[in-house]
Amino acid sequence: MKFKDIKTAFLWALLIAVTGACTDDFEEINTDPNLVTKDKVNPDAILTYVLKESIFDIIDFGRIGEYAGYVSNPSSGFPLQNVIGSFDDYRAKIVNVTELERLTAEDPTFSNKNAIAKIWKAWLFYRMTDNLGDVPYTEAALAFEEIITKPKYDEQEFIYKDLLNTLKEAAAQLRDEENQKSYGTADILFQGDIYAWERFANSLRFRLAMRVRYVDAGLAQQHISEVINSPLIDSNDQNAELTAEGDDAVLNENRGPFYNYVANNNVNPLHPSMTVSENLLQRNDPRLSIYLTESEFAGYRSRPFNMVSETQKPRYSGDSITKVGETFLVSDYTFKVFTAAEVKFLKAEAALAGIISGDQEDLFQQGIQDAMALYSVSQDSIDAYLASPYGSLSGTEEEQLEEIIVQKYLANYYQTHEAWAEYRRTGYPKIWIGDGPSDTGGQLPRRQMYPLDEHAKNLDNMTTAAKRLANGDDPMSKVWWDAKPGLPYAHPKQGQFPPEE
Repeated sequence: MKFKDIKTAFLWALLIAVTGACTDDFEEINTDPNLVTKDKVNPDAILTYVLKESIFDIIDFGRIGEYAGYVSNPSSGFPLQNVIGSFDDYRAKIVNVTELERLTAEDPTFSNKNAIAKIWKAWLFYRMTDNLGDVPYTEAALAFEEIITKPKYDEQEFIYKDLLNTLKEAAAQLRDEENQKSYGTADILFQGDIYAWERFANSLRFRLAMRVRYVDAGLAQQHISEVINSPLIDSNDQNAELTAEGDDAVLNENRGPFYNYVANNNVNPLHPSMTVSENLLQRNDPRLSIYLTESEFAGYRSRPFNMVSETQKPRYSGDSITKVGETFLVSDYTFKVFTAAEVKFLKAEAALAGIISGDQEDLFQQGIQDAMALYSVSQDSIDAYLASPYGSLSGTEEEQLEEIIVQKYLANYYQTHEAWAEYRRTGYPKIWIGDGPSDTGGQLPRRQMYPLDEHAKNLDNMTTAAKRLANGDDPMSKVWWDAKPGLPYAHPKQGQFPPEE
């Protein structure tokens, strides 16, 4: 769906006025009395706003992007210090989509609209709990008459189980009936196509079920077994994608994020991480010259993670390292929200683990085919890659898993939150970590700490949640689903500098 197809001038003027009014003196994660209501705004406008804000936020150029191994941002300082998260998703997104769910709950002709609101709320909450662990859930974003200013923090296990069931129920709630009202073009992701939303809900449920594989195998098995024969995103023409408005955008913020970053930031250029370049180079992957722009003096050398300023960073500056590929620097950039390639790799992992029947190698190769086709890699190049040693699975089950996850990592390029979560879940891809200052013992964090203002606004409930973590509110405390034994895995060149030689 092209974002420019929406009549944005009027819509954004309306939303800016409404959203600006509802965030003044706002209780952090609850509904303000001035929030949009039935008599103030069309629910369709809320969906457009929430989808736009959410999808544009998939790409993180800061700490999350660095933890994902996709981004090396000189402006972020040392990424292993002050690992603090935020509740920003509540303000602009969760509060509004929850209100949308309420606005569409009573009228039976709004059943599809209500199901879509539930699906997107699940998308928002799973990302938030992945980053932080236990968060306010059942007592958050309530209607004004039910407001709880100091909501409890629900346990991540409860949240995940509820999200999985919500996605199941919402997918079943969608129906192709003449009396059902549609969001139409206000749905900038699928234009009100309920079959696309059904595939998206099922695919997201598949992703979440796989996330809990190492902590609750029975729960994963239950939901994967139920969803595997349901409609999923199976081909690239079914992908969940959103294209930014481009050069004629009414607002600059509706243009591609890479385009805006480069246009507005001449001091701190954005660079790809070594994690991306080394995996592409190792595999002689045809996406190398698409994902990265070769450096003038050092080929495809890219910046490693968390280097010491005085002794390590000078090697990786200026024209001596790669830059973001030209494909991503366009004003009409296309966000890949959920793709068929990821579904194929989820299936490959499930088959490898014996959760579903099927040939993991065939599914793995289908995933590579779909992933490379996303970037218009020629079929001859794809076939040559599939015929190479990295185009098939071999070795132990763990070695095969690593290759599946690395390929999914490359396919989901710049889905930063997802990549960091999968690194914590599986240990892959292995990431070289420099000797820069650290609050994490020199490891990638397992979570973000709770926002500082929660100490003033909701200290008792936050403290209760922190006590449930192994090390308290610490970046190395693992979230509930982070249960695979033996993690993290060390990079094979850990301790060596420079790591790319």
